[in-house]
Amino acid sequence: MQRAWRRRSGFVIIALTAWLAVTPAGAADLAKQWEVGADLLSTTMDNDTTIDDAFGWRVRGAYHFNKTHAAELTYDSVSADSNIKTSTLSYDLEKIMATYLGTLKNKKPDAKWQTYVLFGAGQVSYDNGFDSQTSTVLQTGGGIRILFTKSLALRVDGRVWHFHGDSQIIPRDGFFSFDFTVGASWLFGGK
Repeated sequence: MQRAWRRRSGFVIIALTAWLAVTPAGAADLAKQWEVGADLLSTTMDNDTTIDDAFGWRVRGAYHFNKTHAAELTYDSVSADSNIKTSTLSYDLEKIMATYLGTLKNKKPDAKWQTYVLFGAGQVSYDNGFDSQTSTVLQTGGGIRILFTKSLALRVDGRVWHFHGDSQIIPRDGFFSFDFTVGASWLFGGK
């Protein structure tokens, strides 16, 4: 038991040292900068969709018009099983979104993190192996961007999205689902 505790505490010390060794950048003005990133994605589907919750990935690219406003394009890919126990169906979901990001004002001018809200619209394609369909998607959410250097950041966000089924692959009702992502951002360009 003591050996396991020593191993775990050694890991914690190494992780904390590595975390403290990264010197975060000062507050960044992202005006006229590009941001590209990749995220790990956890999607929690509405229970009535008959699609189980699943993990996937997201790639994104954004342009910051000034320090407050940005436009972003995202592509998500998720593969999930049916949440009906007797079903052998598997679903592939692909989502393309155009999103507005609004960075919120930070009270500390030298803060190494930025919070933002987002609103967007796009399209989700879903396929169960036999048939496929698309639906319009509306989303809203928010997140935080933690700057490690002037060109590298960690980004965490959550998004609630709404879509309708086609009554054959997915029931016709309107559904609300939730995406949680954690990923890295690379910033380049600028003044």
